[in-house]
Amino acid sequence: MTARIRVQWGLAAGAWICGLALFAPARPSSPLQDQFAALPLEKTIVVAADAGWVDTAIDVRPGEELHISASGEINLQKGNPEAVCGPAGLDLVTVDQPVPNVNLGALIGKVVQPVARRVDEDSGIEIRDEIFVLFPVGPETTVTVPFKGRLYLGINENVLKDNGGMYSAVVVRRPA
Repeated sequence: MTARIRVQWGLAAGAWICGLALFAPARPSSPLQDQFAALPLEKTIVVAADAGWVDTAIDVRPGEELHISASGEINLQKGNPEAVCGPAGLDLVTVDQPVPNVNLGALIGKVVQPVARRVDEDSGIEIRDEIFVLFPVGPETTVTVPFKGRLYLGINENVLKDNGGMYSAVVVRRPA
C-alpha cells in the first residue's frame, strides 16, 4: 500500500511559512558520508502511546523510499476496553487530530526540516520553527520522502496523557 502524502508548511508558533529552507546553503558532505547515507537502513522504533512525536534518529533525503510496518496495541483511554486499537487505529475520525481523515489512534509519520529555534521571552520555552509533512502509516505503508529532514513517528491523537501501550515500527529506508 502506498500512502498519499499531504504536505503542510507550519511553524511551531502557529504562523505559516513557505520556502524558507529552500534558500539555506547546503552543507558540504564528505564521500564517506555520502557512501554511508546510500546504504539501506532498517531500524525498529518503539512508539509509546503517551509519548507524542518519537524521534527515530533517521535523517532522510528527497526521493528516498521509506517502508514502515507496525504492530502492537495501544489504549487511547486507560481503563476503557472500547478504546483499544492496533496501528490502523479506531474506526473513528475527529476534527482535532494531527492527520485528518485518518483513524484516531493510527500510527502516523512526520518528516521535519528545522528552520529556526528561538526562546519565547515571556515563558522561556524553546520554540522550533519547522517545515514538515505528515502522513498516515497504519499497519504498513511505503512513502517517498519529499525533502531533506528527520523522521518522527507518533499517534494520530492530540490527547496523549491518558494513553497506554505501544507500537513497534520497523522502518526500512531505501536510498534514491
